[in-house]
Amino acid sequence: MTRPQQLTAKLSDKTVLNEKFTQFSFELAQPHRLEFSAGQYISLALPNEKGERRSYSICSSPENDHGFEILLDITPMGKATQYLNNLKFGEEIQFLAPLGLFTISPELEKKQQPLIFVATGSGIAPYRSMLADQLQQKRNGAKIILYWGLRYVQELFWEEEFEEMETAFPNFQFHPTISQPVPEWTLCRGRVTNCLSVHQQPTDADYFLCGSSAMIDDVIKLLHEKNVPKEKIHRELFY
Repeated sequence: MTRPQQLTAKLSDKTVLNEKFTQFSFELAQPHRLEFSAGQYISLALPNEKGERRSYSICSSPENDHGFEILLDITPMGKATQYLNNLKFGEEIQFLAPLGLFTISPELEKKQQPLIFVATGSGIAPYRSMLADQLQQKRNGAKIILYWGLRYVQELFWEEEFEEMETAFPNFQFHPTISQPVPEWTLCRGRVTNCLSVHQQPTDADYFLCGSSAMIDDVIKLLHEKNVPKEKIHRELFY
């Protein structure tokens, strides 16, 4: 795995996905390439004397090694969100990357066993990178299921991307789950644990969890009740 290094990148694009989520795109300035594994994250240096940092999963494919994208839930409007929101195009950020072990190991890829991704909110970020890597680049034929929990339908984004992947790759399933749905919502309702409970899961699957700590605790409890071994449950620790 590539060792982390100090890098500089320039803001190249900013996409307001909805009132809650914004996607930021950066082009690398120095050095000009970043090798990373899908699921890894950056550690952003905030421009203050305290040396504060914030961690963000890379949501773009590792194929794009001259830049990267991150996703922010802007509603807390903390220091890092304000800093990134106020960046002008072409302005530079300083960060450390790549970091993290929330990745699909080569050994797991070789086994071709089912992969189940569970996310809430901005925890979807690493899975966008993983899906592009596993489905579009590596053509992994294993069963892959994505569960993504949000509170409201209007908070959804990237759903067209995931639906296109579902059409293109028969081994992939996408289950958006809305906890406070409108009456006409016909897909999963409630928490992601509700959806996980009612669906028959593939045996011998590996589970990847990213999002709120409450969701992660609830899913781990559910999986333990289903006798899923600890070593088959993977979680991103910085959320």
